[in-house]
Amino acid sequence: MKHLLLAVAAALALGAGAADARPIPNAGLTVEEVLAFMKSAGFDAKIVKTDAGEPYVTTAKDGINFDVDLYDCADRRCRAVQFLASFDLKEPLGADKANAWNLKKRYVRVYLDQNGDPVFAYDANLAPGGSYEALQDDLDVFVLFLPEMLEHIGW
Repeated sequence: MKHLLLAVAAALALGAGAADARPIPNAGLTVEEVLAFMKSAGFDAKIVKTDAGEPYVTTAKDGINFDVDLYDCADRRCRAVQFLASFDLKEPLGADKANAWNLKKRYVRVYLDQNGDPVFAYDANLAPGGSYEALQDDLDVFVLFLPEMLEHIGW
């Protein structure tokens, strides 16, 4: 009986946590809402635009710059984001070194730009069915990898 009561209490606690989740609208977030989220997470972030005029959020953690690009957008709302950290190296990283990262790491992948510089990327779906808590978890995972990125590229 004691085990049954513990199981019921655990199930109720899990259900209560899910009910407290702050849902992201089914159409996704605007760039301004992504900015507000990043600021609420403690980042000094700002909105900038690409050369083509597309807005994105830029910020930094422990002196490491990274961006939050928005994808799958309609009517200013976007259903996905991509966290990106890119580095300009003196020498190209090389495909073998990039592939070594991709073979051993989950979540964050690396590709090489046209100059052989590494770009580390992590994609996160926002909607439908996303929550701010899940987005915070995605951000936490990406940020956790930042020191490993630097170590891998010898920065």
